[in-house]
Amino acid sequence: MASAFPPLNTLFSQSRIWRSDAEGGEIGVMPLVHVKEDETFENALRRFKRKCEKSGILSELKKRQHYEKPSTKRKRKAIAARKKVLRKLAEERRAGY
Repeated sequence: MASAFPPLNTLFSQSRIWRSDAEGGEIGVMPLVHVKEDETFENALRRFKRKCEKSGILSELKKRQHYEKPSTKRKRKAIAARKKVLRKLAEERRAGY
């Protein structure tokens, strides 16, 4: 009787190309995981999740889930830049510069 699931080595090895539309035209490749012969499904899934997290796919997905007006985007970026400067100043004060 044939298994209802595809072989493990093909389960994670398929990759797709994604492209951001108006945000600069980035072209990236979805994370690719080759499952080894003696590797368990859990280990392969863990490696796949780690690669997805490092490539920033989930954060990109959350960011694109709802439309953000350009004015809101500018405001958010300005706030983030301010926080970054304040964080850097606080680190310098702690270090004693």
